[in-house]
Amino acid sequence: MFKKLTFLQLCIAPLLIGGEIVPIVAPSPPTAQKLETYFQFMKDHPKAFGPDGKWRDGEIEIVSSPEMIKKIQNQTRLRLISNGYSEEHARAFSSVGVVAEDNYLLWLRDAVIFPSGVYGTYDRLLWKSGMDGISGVAILPILSSKKIVVNINYRHATRCWEMEIPRGCKKEGESWEKAATRELLEETGYQITKCIPLGTMAPDSGIFSSLVPVLYGEVNVAGESANDYSEAIHENPAFSKEELKQAFGRGYIQLPIKGKLVQVQCRDPFLSYALLQAEVKGLL
Repeated sequence: MFKKLTFLQLCIAPLLIGGEIVPIVAPSPPTAQKLETYFQFMKDHPKAFGPDGKWRDGEIEIVSSPEMIKKIQNQTRLRLISNGYSEEHARAFSSVGVVAEDNYLLWLRDAVIFPSGVYGTYDRLLWKSGMDGISGVAILPILSSKKIVVNINYRHATRCWEMEIPRGCKKEGESWEKAATRELLEETGYQITKCIPLGTMAPDSGIFSSLVPVLYGEVNVAGESANDYSEAIHENPAFSKEELKQAFGRGYIQLPIKGKLVQVQCRDPFLSYALLQAEVKGLL
């Protein structure tokens, strides 16, 4: 499974006090140190950092000149102050570089020029497992009956049960095929016998830079699942394509979990993407 965002305690968050939203400032290293780490990352991982872009071509251009970064930071700081932020908050929220990181994620703030020609900053998150461009893998497991195996998974982020296809991070040096085989076996106990790429998904292109290949996999039972200690997968039922479409249309299914009838949300973007691609390619 993709791990929870363990560094979120460091993130900037609003706190409602007496009817006002008061920003909380995340612990932040000095600007010089943030920029030094940022430039080193840019040098070491150009593929993960991505192309600079050109604002005159309608793109959001990343600025790497230290002089321009300083200018953009200052303009962004003044803009935030004009919007009601204190000097302290404005300085923290306009500071370019590595904002925070842990063993899973890297939070970057870039100095940019928007297509309008306006200077500003833009934040993005990268999975550290995706420094080569691919952070993990998702798989649509298909039984010989054409039924689709899913995970009934309690997600910390949404705080509820979700119906999802198996997915997870790629380990260092691991191909996406090996990652898919490992993750599927760990989460479901199923073994891939045939694998077909369906496409590459951007889970949230507004904030995450990492990409995830989605695969169609013909599977059979190989043994028991071996979930990680941090995972909350209840079971791995199989449904027909039509049953899954109905569940998506309704938004949920109801299943007994630990002696209670529980509403399981049906909204997994990986599952909907995989179903669409499998249909378009004539696999389902």
